[in-house]
Amino acid sequence: KFCMPGTLDNWSIVCLNERTRPQELEAFATMMTQQGRPLGMSISKPLIVPVRLMRGKEKQIIEQEFQKLKSSKLILVVIPDIKDIYNYVKQAAELRVGVITQCVKSKNLFRPKPSTVGNILLKVNAKLNGLNHVLASTPACFKVPCMVMGADVTHPSPESRGSVPSVAAVTASHDRYAFKYNITCRLQKSTQEIITDLAEIVREHLTYFQQQNNRKPDRIIFFRDGVSEGQFEIVVNSEVQAVRRACQMIDPTGTYRPKLTFLVVQKRHHTRFFPTNTRDSEDRNNNVPAGTVVDTEITHPTALDFYLVSHASIQGVARPTKYRKLWDENDMQEDELEELTYHLCHMFARCTRSVSYPAPTYYAHLAAARAKVYCERQNINMNNLEREQQTLLNIKPEVVKGTPMYFV
Repeated sequence: KFCMPGTLDNWSIVCLNERTRPQELEAFATMMTQQGRPLGMSISKPLIVPVRLMRGKEKQIIEQEFQKLKSSKLILVVIPDIKDIYNYVKQAAELRVGVITQCVKSKNLFRPKPSTVGNILLKVNAKLNGLNHVLASTPACFKVPCMVMGADVTHPSPESRGSVPSVAAVTASHDRYAFKYNITCRLQKSTQEIITDLAEIVREHLTYFQQQNNRKPDRIIFFRDGVSEGQFEIVVNSEVQAVRRACQMIDPTGTYRPKLTFLVVQKRHHTRFFPTNTRDSEDRNNNVPAGTVVDTEITHPTALDFYLVSHASIQGVARPTKYRKLWDENDMQEDELEELTYHLCHMFARCTRSVSYPAPTYYAHLAAARAKVYCERQNINMNNLEREQQTLLNIKPEVVKGTPMYFV
């Protein structure tokens, strides 16, 4: 059962696939209600709207339908296997109309499995500001107001580097359970790894945290993804200092100095772990059990780093994630850091198991992917990215402020 289940009343199903029959849509809506009941969700009967798409006019038709259903709490959109339809749906809903959508592929409506519907409800409940799950034991650093952040920069493919910018995405928690997150994205020059506007981004997140909790965080724990070892020094000099500057922007008197812990998350390595005794393995691929930490022998002789296998691998060999501490004012012990990281791997809203790296960095990936969806098929002026960003990433305030987890 969800810790804080949302109520789904006044919602709609918009079907963009002509081949889906009305009875399939009704059966799916009934299954949503049935699956929601044991989770604690109250789901009423939806308004079902079949829509015919015309080639070349998909954008306008989708936007018109969303405008008619603007009062809906959530629009569940059944999308066909046609390229770009998902992009049009998200652009219309979040940039132009201001509604929350949940997309479902039409193939998942044909004889839907309860597990599929359950997974959709995990996302829907998070989008409705619900609380899917919390940690059974609160980590020590959460005893005081603490903001957990994740950051990632995604780059375009080599052939489109001249015409497509890189996307920097930063997420930050704004509740005491570190379950609810809000996101901020920026466009920057192709292949640039360092986040240029980080001070302003962190200032936005600190302001939002303060609005939600009536106080500023005492601690900031920052997980930075996608940085190679050669860039550690640059990251400390620019990004750690940017977080410091953001705190000064919030409080010009200089008295507000939250304690910062900055870790880098690395997945691109070739280290793999296997138990020395096969009886210690929990699957047929001879993987180590989820929660295995290695912090001696093969780690850095002086710096604090560790490997963590936080997930149970369903297929093949589990890839451990490597974590490296670059900055720490919280004086966190190595065991405490490892435990917190493992705990955060359980906080991903879409999943009822632990995932391979912490939820904040996972959300940063999702945020960057959503920003790419907004930029799809747009002519971007690479010499004036600031202006392009104001038009391309201008999400409706009712979406960002009212339902910050819309990107899940």
